[in-house]
Amino acid sequence: MTLGEPTVPHTGTGKSQQPTFSFEFFPPRTALMQRKFWRTVGRMEALSPAFFSVTYGALGSGQTQSVDTVKALCAESDVPVAAHLTCVGANRETLNAVIHDLRDCGIRGVVALRGDGEEPGAPFCAHPDGYQSVPELVTYLRGSGEQAISVAAYPEVHPQASSPEEDLLHLKRKLDAGADQAITQYFFEAEDFLRFRDRAIAAGIAKPIIPGILPIHNYQRVVQFSQRCGASVPTRFADDYARLDNDPQGRYEFSVALAVRLGETLMAEGVSQFHFYTLNQTDLSHAVCCELLREPQ
Repeated sequence: MTLGEPTVPHTGTGKSQQPTFSFEFFPPRTALMQRKFWRTVGRMEALSPAFFSVTYGALGSGQTQSVDTVKALCAESDVPVAAHLTCVGANRETLNAVIHDLRDCGIRGVVALRGDGEEPGAPFCAHPDGYQSVPELVTYLRGSGEQAISVAAYPEVHPQASSPEEDLLHLKRKLDAGADQAITQYFFEAEDFLRFRDRAIAAGIAKPIIPGILPIHNYQRVVQFSQRCGASVPTRFADDYARLDNDPQGRYEFSVALAVRLGETLMAEGVSQFHFYTLNQTDLSHAVCCELLREPQ
């Protein structure tokens, strides 16, 4: 069972069915952020998303707030909710207790992740009494009855992977352990995803791979963040954003157009579900989704 109805990878062309979307949030940390968060959730519900997911920080920082936010979303929204869980920062007993607590609240969706080190680029270091890998965590989740398990995929290769081939094999191990689908790191070139999808199929991966989309709210911040997480930002964007530096509306429209063009290209190649990294700023994501839902002229 999966969250929503994602598209199974294939190589055919031709515009896909009507697209569906999912949205990732981080837990609001202040009263003001909470008010804004619930307003944006209500706005995104109108798009009938496949699911919402809620992330948290390195070494498990913010996990309590994340779990609380997931519970609140489950109670207040009809949209399915997926909780992020990582292998770092907790032993098995603690993490298993979180898993069972979520299930008791009716939450059966999980995004199972390795987790990051304390510093950007630091090597992964599992808790000595914790899960040592995502496949191990996924195996427990599947055996304990979770119904919708997602894992991460990296079209441009995880920055700490020894090779693209090993990175793809690791994805296959995660899916073979029982995950239902993979959600990719964000990317800006459709070909990066399409080539990755072809390689995944050749490696025997038949489960859904959902492309992750990050509309650009702040170009410089996206460049800085991308350098740490292994995603590349096309250099041709730099001149366009520099030209629009003093034109907020122009930047907004350009960012919408970039993400819409990316989505339309992927839809022409059979993609029908997209996962949006909203950064809790849903204006761009909402606008992009509305454009992708428009009937072609």
